[in-house]
Formats: sequence, structure tokens, C-alpha cells
Amino acid sequence: MLLMLGVGLYFHRKHQGNDDYYVGGRNMNSLHIGLSVVATDVGGGFSIGLGGLGFVMGLSGSWMLFTGLIGAWLSAVLLIPRICQHPKFREWLTLPQWFGARFGPKAALVAGLISAIGYTGFTSSQLLAGAKLASAGFPDFSIQQALWLMGGIAVVYTVMGGLKAVIYTDTIQWIILLLGLGGIGLPIAWQAVGGWAVIEQSLPADMLSLQNITAVQIFNWAITIIPIWFVGMTLFQRILACKDERTARRAWYLAGLFEWPIMAFMGVGLGLLARVAAENGMFEALHTGVDPEQGLPLLLVNLLPAGLLGLLLSAYFSAILSTADSCLMAASGNVITDLIQPFRPQWASKVRSS
Repeated sequence: MLLMLGVGLYFHRKHQGNDDYYVGGRNMNSLHIGLSVVATDVGGGFSIGLGGLGFVMGLSGSWMLFTGLIGAWLSAVLLIPRICQHPKFREWLTLPQWFGARFGPKAALVAGLISAIGYTGFTSSQLLAGAKLASAGFPDFSIQQALWLMGGIAVVYTVMGGLKAVIYTDTIQWIILLLGLGGIGLPIAWQAVGGWAVIEQSLPADMLSLQNITAVQIFNWAITIIPIWFVGMTLFQRILACKDERTARRAWYLAGLFEWPIMAFMGVGLGLLARVAAENGMFEALHTGVDPEQGLPLLLVNLLPAGLLGLLLSAYFSAILSTADSCLMAASGNVITDLIQPFRPQWASKVRSS
């Protein structure tokens, strides 16, 4: 968290106007943008939620993020060229401005209001996911205390650093998450539960299959996740931050691959191992009726020694903060650019006339 504050302070000293603050100077490369996109998309809801899906469904829960890959690649082909080839592309700061160019100022105002409300709610939900994880990982740390701490950190470094700080911290946070899950969580949990033989004995066969899913579940995920890639303010800001259309499309292809299969199987895999641990009585705190999303935090707390537990919790906190800061940045852009800016000329004229 101190590192995130340091990045925010660094970019605070380098700001050179709205383009720098809201769209990263419009010169970001595909690697940073791609990692930032996936870090933003796979935040607290997906990282902790995937563990819950793995606990309940097993490996088939990974199909949820397959819809993310589809959404990313479809938007790379269908959406990004239309945005980048628009004559006003280099003038926009927000998604509602694109709506305004196509459908008029009233549509832009409505879109800005909807986006601001939605992303404010998204920010709070991410911070709540972090507080939930913190309260399970540190029993003496209340949810309220965790909310104040994580909220304060996210707000301060986002306000100071703008989108560049968000994108670069997202890159750092995503690398921490990958190393934490793939290098610490999975191998230690695998060994602690007893390996493949114990997993097969402890779980129903359908939890180890990719077919433990219904058409209705796939449809529900598809209609709620794929459209986000076409109307997400956080994603639109990153398109505007890219050097050019080619950079944006490469970033979206990269983000899709990181979502599925990489993050998808790491997340549900840890949730599945938590289910194995629960079935074998490795922690008593989890029982029928308890939120399945608590299975993963309990797995970490009960199996990982001090130090490694801290590193893995840092990985999950990184995922959560990487989405919270992006949602906060999106809501800020909507309020300032789409809800306040259009009325400034009217206010100024009223002041002059009075």
C-alpha cells in the first residue's frame, strides 16, 4: 500500500493537464494497458468470487471468465476501430462524450449520470470485498477498520496520480497477484491437501470436470459480462490512453488471454482446494450455510505460515485495489467532465450577468 502511494505521488508531480490526468497522456503501450485492463476487470469480485465458484462448482466455474475473453476480443474487433477512427477521438476524456458525439448532449448527460452512479457503487463493492478478506485473514481487524484503511489508500493515490498512477499500479498489482496465486497459493495448498489422489477421493467427479455447468448459467454470465466490454467507462479510458488503434487492439487481446485461461483456473483452482480442505476437516470454521467465498480466505489462514500468508493476502488486496482505483477514476471523470463541465458556461454567464 505504501508502494501504491509512492507511485501516486510520483505521477502527481508530473501532471501536465487533463489529458495526463484522465487518459494517461494518450501514449501508453499495449503491455501496460493490457495488464491494467485485466487487473481492473479481475478485481475483488472476480478474485474472491472465483474462489467461491471453485468451492461450489469446481473447475467449471472457470467458464465465467471465458466470457471475459470473448468480450475483450469482440470489442477489439468491433468497438476499438470505430472509436479510434472517429475524428474527435483525441478530444474525448470519457465514454459519455462518445455518446454525445453520436446521439447528442442529452444522451451524454444521461450516460454520465448512469456511469457515475454505477462506478461509485463498484468502488464501494471492491473495498467491501477487501474488507471481507481482511477480516477473515486478520481476526482482530474489523470490517469497518479495513474499509477505512483500504478506502483511504485507494482514494489518496488515485487522486494524486490520475490514470497514469492507476495504470502503473495496476501493472504492479497484477504481477503481485500472478506471483502470489501461481507461485505461493496453488503449490502450497496442493501439497497441504495431499495432492491429486486426495482431491479425487474428496470431491464429486463433476467438480473436476469442465461440464458441470448449465446452458442457463453460461447465458447469464454472457449477457452480464460480455456487454461490459462495450460500455465500460474504465475500459474506454484505457482505449483513449493508447498510442493508437493497433496498441489498443493488442492490449485487449492480451487482456483476454490473461482472463482465460490464466486467471480463471488459478482462481477456481484455489477455491476447489479450499473445498477439499473443508471436506477433510482441515478447518472447522467452515460449515454448511456459511458463505462459500469465505472458504478461500479460511484456506489461506489455516494453511499458510506467517510471511507467505501476508504475501498472498497482498496479492488479493492488489487485485481489489486495482479495480477500486479504476472505478474511482471512472466515476471522477464522469462527474467532472460529463456532469459539471457542460454546465460551466451557463454558470459563468449567470455570474457575469448578475
